[in-house]
Amino acid sequence: MSSSSPAPESPCVITALHGGVGMLTAVWGAGLPVLDARVGLGPTRLGLLLLTLALGAAIAMPLAGHLAHRWSDATVLRVALPTAALLLATISAMTAAEPMIALAAVFGLCCGAINVGLTSQATAAERAAGRPVIARMHGCWTLGAVLGSSALAAALRAGGDSLLLLPAAALSAGALLALLALRLPAGRAGIEPGTAANAAASQGPTRALSPILIGAGAVAAAAFVVEGAATDWAGIHTTRVLGAEPAAGATMYAAFFAAMTVVRFAGDRLRGTVAAPILVAAAAGVTLLGFVLVLLSPIVAEGARVVVAAGGWALAGAGTALVWPIVIGSLGASRIDPRRLSVVTTIGYLGGFVGPVLIGGLAAGVGLAGAMVLPAALTVLLAAAAPPLVSRLLRLAPTRPSPTPTPRRTPCTHPSRSTCPKHA
Repeated sequence: MSSSSPAPESPCVITALHGGVGMLTAVWGAGLPVLDARVGLGPTRLGLLLLTLALGAAIAMPLAGHLAHRWSDATVLRVALPTAALLLATISAMTAAEPMIALAAVFGLCCGAINVGLTSQATAAERAAGRPVIARMHGCWTLGAVLGSSALAAALRAGGDSLLLLPAAALSAGALLALLALRLPAGRAGIEPGTAANAAASQGPTRALSPILIGAGAVAAAAFVVEGAATDWAGIHTTRVLGAEPAAGATMYAAFFAAMTVVRFAGDRLRGTVAAPILVAAAAGVTLLGFVLVLLSPIVAEGARVVVAAGGWALAGAGTALVWPIVIGSLGASRIDPRRLSVVTTIGYLGGFVGPVLIGGLAAGVGLAGAMVLPAALTVLLAAAAPPLVSRLLRLAPTRPSPTPTPRRTPCTHPSRSTCPKHA
C-alpha cells in the first residue's frame, strides 16, 4: 500500500471533533455576556467585536481551502484547533476591550479554517463510510454546544471566577481537540489530482465560482440565516413582541436547538431511506410552517402566544437541521476538492454572520415582528431552490464502472488437443 494515500480515519474521530468544536464554541457563546459585564463592551463595541470575528472567518475560509488542497485539511485542523483555543483562553482572561477586539479577528481566522477543515473531513468520512454520517456529526456539534454552555452557566451561577473558569474551559477543549486532530490521516481528504476519482468527477463543478457552487452556498446561507435568527433573536422576539418573561425567551433558544439536535441524530437514517431532494424539500416545508407559527404568535390569545412561538421555533430547528448536512453530503458525493468546497462553506457561513444583522436592520424599520418575514421568505427560497440543486449535485456524482465480464471459455471437444486448430 502506498504511504501517500492513507486510509481514511473512522467517522468516530471526525464526529468527536465536531462535538469538541461545539464545546469550544460554547465557551465563546457563554462567555460573551461575562466579558460584556467585565469590561463594559456595550452594544457598539460588542457589535464591533462580532464584526471583526466575522471578517476574520470570511477571509480565512477561502484561504484555508487552498491550504487544505495544497497540504491537507488535517494539517489545517492541527494548527487551527489549538491556536483557536489559546486565543479564546487569552480573550477570556482580558480586562480591556480594545485588545479583545483585535484578537477576535485572529480568532475568527482560526474559526474559518476550522469550518473548512471539518467540512472537508466530514465529506471524506461519509464517502469512505459508504453511508450517511454527516448529520450525526453536526448533531454532536449541537450537543457539545448545548452541554458546554449549560455546564459553564451552572459553574458561573455557582460562583466560579470567570477569569479562571473560561480560560480553563477553553484550554481543556483545545487539548482534547489537539489530541483528536493527531488521529487524522496525514494525506488530503480531497481528491488527489490525476487520480481516477478526480477524472471521474471532471464533469462536476470544476470552477471555483461555478453557478452550482454559488447556488449551494446560497441554499446553505439561507439555512444559516434561520439558525442565526433563532440564536440571536428568538429570545428577544419572545420578550419584546410577545411580552413574556426573560426565562421564556431562554426557552425558545432551547426549543430550537433541542429539536435540531434530535433531528440531526436521526438524520442519517432519514438520509439513507429518503431521497435527498425529497428530504430537503420536506425540511424546508417544516421550517416554513415553524415561521408561520412564529409570525402568528403575536395575534393569538395571550395565554397561548409563548406556546405557539415555542412550537414554531422547534419546527424551524427541526427543519433547518438537515439542510447543511444534505448540501455538503451531496457535494461530497460529487467529489469536489477542498478549494471549491471552501467556496460553499464561505457563502453559507457568511449567511449565519450577516443574517442576524439584516434582521436587526429590518427590526429598526418595521419592528421585530415584521422582521421575522425575512427568514420566513428564505425558507420559501429553500423549498424552491434546494431540491433541484441537490438533484443536480447527485447527478454529478461519479459512478463506479461496472466490471468487464470475463468471457466464458467453451470446452474443447476435438479428439486430439495437439491437432486442434484453436490450440495449435
